[in-house]
Amino acid sequence: MAAIWLLASCGVPLHPVGAQNPLLYDPAKVARADTIVIFIPGALSSVDIFEAAEVWEDHGYARAVYRYPGLDDLDNDHFVSPAQVAENIAAFANRYPDKDIALIGYSTGGPIALLTAPQITGDRSVKIAAMSTAVEYGGGLPTVWRGLVDIVRAMAATGSVDRQVVWKRFWSGLLYGPDALDDPAFADRLERDIKEGEKIIVRLDPAVALAHTIGLPNFAVPDGLDLADVPVAFFVGLNDRVFSTAQTRRFSRKVDGVTVYGYPEQGHLLFFTRPEVFDDMRAFLEDRPVR
Repeated sequence: MAAIWLLASCGVPLHPVGAQNPLLYDPAKVARADTIVIFIPGALSSVDIFEAAEVWEDHGYARAVYRYPGLDDLDNDHFVSPAQVAENIAAFANRYPDKDIALIGYSTGGPIALLTAPQITGDRSVKIAAMSTAVEYGGGLPTVWRGLVDIVRAMAATGSVDRQVVWKRFWSGLLYGPDALDDPAFADRLERDIKEGEKIIVRLDPAVALAHTIGLPNFAVPDGLDLADVPVAFFVGLNDRVFSTAQTRRFSRKVDGVTVYGYPEQGHLLFFTRPEVFDDMRAFLEDRPVR
């Protein structure tokens, strides 16, 4: 009841389906390609985080991106339900039964990709590459606790309680882990990246934040989830404070057969700090060695 009151008070609709089609793609490019690659962002993430993968079209892929409410010209008229998003993406993929499918998930998009793959029908290749993947129950109390600690640290460092000021400092801790903020060896890199990051930091709207996250705490891998014929790999920063390496490895064991590629001295925002992760993911999809 408290959650319903909170949603209503912030103007977040209590249904998982919006009026607009959240998928963006070029039908002509889809028709020509052998493989459709579907990019699924994380909470509070624009589809712009996948910009570095636009060059994949030069390698024969057709790109489709899935938008979340309140971002990328999509109305904030519904909330993100992982099961509903997976159903939407699978329905799109199943309209093209002659195409192989690659699912690229970031954070929340990782579990959504896992839910999507078994719903894709036909005798064709389906593969998943998940970057900084979310885990069951949105990480639960360990993730909440780390977030609270880092928010308090951000407030202390900035001497502010202004949401946007604190959010910017908190966001910078997602780059390489909060310890890097006080490490002189990272000073130049952080200054450069934080300045560049101004272009991609999402302005924190409480209603949008709730729409993106309210469906996550109840997510768990369904019993009998069959990914036996679906190659899956996780690409994660080893200093990720949102979903720790230990959490990710436990999650990978629950989803049998997942290969985990770890990046030292990297946090949650691999798409920003290590954009070559997209080259690594494409290598995985193409059965080439991942560097």
